[in-house]
Amino acid sequence: MPARGLHLGMLFTVGISYSLLFSINKMAAEAGLPYVAYVFWHSLGGGLLLLIPCLLMGRSARPKLKWPHLRTYLVWGGLAIAGPITLLTYVSPNLPAAIMTMILVLVPLFTYLFALLFRMERFRALSVLALLMGLGGVLLVIVPEASLPDAEAAGWVLLALLAPVSFSLVTVFAGKFRPPDAPSPTLACGLLLGSALLLVPVMFGTGQLYLFPGPSLAGDLTLLYAALLSAVIFYIFLEMVRLAGPVFATQHNYIAVLAGFAWGLLFFGEEHSAFIWGATALMFSGLAMHTLSVHRAARAKGA
Repeated sequence: MPARGLHLGMLFTVGISYSLLFSINKMAAEAGLPYVAYVFWHSLGGGLLLLIPCLLMGRSARPKLKWPHLRTYLVWGGLAIAGPITLLTYVSPNLPAAIMTMILVLVPLFTYLFALLFRMERFRALSVLALLMGLGGVLLVIVPEASLPDAEAAGWVLLALLAPVSFSLVTVFAGKFRPPDAPSPTLACGLLLGSALLLVPVMFGTGQLYLFPGPSLAGDLTLLYAALLSAVIFYIFLEMVRLAGPVFATQHNYIAVLAGFAWGLLFFGEEHSAFIWGATALMFSGLAMHTLSVHRAARAKGA
């Protein structure tokens, strides 16, 4: 029972914190921070925050610089942070914060799709139906004219869908690229610093240089908040996967979406149409159906 309470505490911490990061991304964009530099600085800050306990924990927790470890940091850092978070920060001024978090529901469904395409999973009718329900939720967002603030927002939603695709690829390739001797804080530190490293040439190439601290106090505060949240989110999530398993850990998406609506209302006064609530319910139903399918497959495999 104490372990279950710990796992639930981790689940709610990740879900609430992750959804808050989407609102902070929007605040950073509104404060005028270049979106590539913003993700670079909070990746670097989060990685350095985690580097301190890694060094204090001793030699076994220090980030290793051998190729298998570096490959993991770069692949995970690129697919989990540098690519999707930069994209979502770029898109954030054009969409409500709650819509940004709502697409997180699609991550487990896209993960199953890619695992199926790469022949890492078997065909399960229930999971395929769940995927179709998730995509139906997307259509309910972008097709009705009354669902979004303006007609152009539908294009931004479609662009934002590249983020859950990227998140899904992290999960698909996790088993292949995770070194067995990497503790969770070390891995979280490495992927954040890997993200920062990947964004250095992008930042220079796009001319989005930003020196911290900068001229905007509001912008600098968003960087500090995002760095702290990133360190907390990725460490706890990886530890939750280790302790409770990936199926349990992916349920943070339920909490993240609901918390995302609350953060959007609190910070930006966002209100949503019945189409958005209907899309959310459809996506939630699809995610629940997929989770049930995964549990059934696991029981059948263990039988």
